[in-house]
Amino acid sequence: MSIRPLLFAVLAAGLPGLALAQGSCPQGLARDGVWFDYGDRTILSRVLSDGRVLDLEYVAGQPAINSYLLLPIGLLSERWTMQAGRVDAGSHEVLRHSGFPDPVPVAAPGARFDGVETTVYEDGSTGDSHLALTVGAPQPVSIGPCLYTGLPVDITWSRPTGETIQHERLMHLSDLGVTLYLGFADPGQAVVPTLPLSISASAPRAGGAGPAPAPGAPPGPPAK
Repeated sequence: MSIRPLLFAVLAAGLPGLALAQGSCPQGLARDGVWFDYGDRTILSRVLSDGRVLDLEYVAGQPAINSYLLLPIGLLSERWTMQAGRVDAGSHEVLRHSGFPDPVPVAAPGARFDGVETTVYEDGSTGDSHLALTVGAPQPVSIGPCLYTGLPVDITWSRPTGETIQHERLMHLSDLGVTLYLGFADPGQAVVPTLPLSISASAPRAGGAGPAPAPGAPPGPPAK
């Protein structure tokens, strides 16, 4: 057996917290941030002191920075956009979750959450979405040459009547403490996951010339 299938077999056996470093693959809790390159966008993910994850998304040709605060399991806690170092007016939203169990659990094999996500907009209005979330068994996740242990997170969104709206798939990388958004699908369709092309401890350079020097601390969430 070649070394790559052997490593995948080890990961598939469910060894927790195992990250296999090849070259400069980031390891350990992403307190200083890790960069994910999707080709048309890059995302900087950083685990904050309260356990939530700050994602800053830079999209090609888009001046705004899409900013997200995530619960450890991957559900949104806040979101906003920024331009020229300022939060866009009307873009800041707070998302609250109520249901069972309370509070929302951390990502772990077999974890579940059933409840309501309430979005609070800047003008004070609100909107509710019903969701059922499940976390699957550990599995190997390959990002470029880097191998990690991932926990698949599946979310089904539905109307109050029970009618399914859409399905989403996330992947919690246990080694790093961050959660990737892989995609969504309409009812009756399978989610086709989109993984990053690469991961690094510093920003990727234009033209694929390798990562840039490590940046300083990224901007935090808007002041309350």
